[in-house]
Amino acid sequence: MKNIFSFIISLFLFSALCFAEDFSYFEKEKNSWLQVYSNSLKAQALDDEIKTLEKSIKNTNGQKRAELQQLLKLQTSKKKILDELPQSFDNMLSKITLGDTDKEINIIEYLFTNQKSKFSIQTQKLNILRHEYDEAVDFLKKELNATGALETKDFTKEYQLNKALDFFENAKGLLENKEDVLKRIKESYLNDIEAYEQTQLPIHIIKITVLIFIFALFHLAKYFIVKRIKEEERLFKVRRVLNITSFLTILLIIIIFNINNLIYAATLIGVIAAAMTISMKEYLQSIATWFHLSFGNFIKVGDRILIQVNNNPIIGEIIDISLFQVTLYESINNTTSLQLKRAGRTVFIPNNFFVTNYVYNYTHDKMKTIYDLVEFRIPFTADTQKIEKLVKEITFEETEKYIEVTTKQFLSLRERYEMSSREFRPRIHFIPDSKDPCFTLYVWYVAPYHQIMELKSQLSQRIVKTLQEEGVEFCVQSK
Repeated sequence: MKNIFSFIISLFLFSALCFAEDFSYFEKEKNSWLQVYSNSLKAQALDDEIKTLEKSIKNTNGQKRAELQQLLKLQTSKKKILDELPQSFDNMLSKITLGDTDKEINIIEYLFTNQKSKFSIQTQKLNILRHEYDEAVDFLKKELNATGALETKDFTKEYQLNKALDFFENAKGLLENKEDVLKRIKESYLNDIEAYEQTQLPIHIIKITVLIFIFALFHLAKYFIVKRIKEEERLFKVRRVLNITSFLTILLIIIIFNINNLIYAATLIGVIAAAMTISMKEYLQSIATWFHLSFGNFIKVGDRILIQVNNNPIIGEIIDISLFQVTLYESINNTTSLQLKRAGRTVFIPNNFFVTNYVYNYTHDKMKTIYDLVEFRIPFTADTQKIEKLVKEITFEETEKYIEVTTKQFLSLRERYEMSSREFRPRIHFIPDSKDPCFTLYVWYVAPYHQIMELKSQLSQRIVKTLQEEGVEFCVQSK
């Protein structure tokens, strides 16, 4: 009895599988409608098979149960693959969409949103679907006529074709409704565009023209004012005032133009600010840093500074501080002599680098001198007390006038910052070398920032000459 029951189940399942494959005649043409309809039929047939298999597995056991479970697994996998394909005319038509067409037309929408081309693309897609629909109906009718003309009647296929024609006839309303909706949305949007061109667009053009005129007027005024000013520090301040004034004026006019629609103005400014923050992060940092450089007064035009950019020292005089960059003229100094081996270049540094890097100012406030250093290698056997006395006398003679100037400049710095008093006399140090039997003689002294190399050269020559006359030998560094 069990064998008979298993045979009946197997025969039923085989028939079901054959029946599921009979839908292949709906795919004889590359047609979206026929493919979707065929997918839906196959999906339904597979659902029925899976349900039947699940019931059969409950009523069987042993080897037959294992075979049915394998078959269930296979059909479930097919169903998962088939579920990835479109199975509904609604889903197919829903892909033809125009997005949000109800929003109010504005200058940005008018200039940058190509809605007309979207209408054209979606209309073309819908026309293609209409053509494929007509082809699908014609194909089904021809198949029905050909099936009816056969001597051996295929009642199953004839039934499926009649059922398909009825289904397509009912689905025709979906297509017509989509065409009607697309047409109405297009007419409504074109009417909104026409109304905007006749009412709001002229006003927006006038506003933009006024803004461009004011912008050009400020630049023209800036050109003639700058041309008359010769003093560099005053010229920098005038440029800064003109730039800030022009920016604030344009911002004020924009607010006045949109005073009746503050929500729109706030939204517009918010969107612009967000977009600028993302796409112009470095430029915005540079602008913010420009305010800090302009009003912070820790560097100004004419100062000599050193800044580390990507671990590379850059040193020179500031010749311009603009909205996006600081311009330096590279000077001859210890750094350019020992490391860069070149000088005299114009260096452009983005303002945002002054936020993330250390800046060394050689000429802050009234301080125009710095401590400089020369080094010599003296053997352990030398008379260090005598050498110290000689070097100190020479250094003091060469730098005495700079010591007095530095002392006066430091008094001004103390008025601005809380600093203890200090002397700017030469400093002499003997430090043992870690490799050779000798001292490294360090000579610290004050030097004007613009004569560092000249003073170093004069002082070094005089010290070397004096020590050689005294019979002092210098150590040669071992390799």
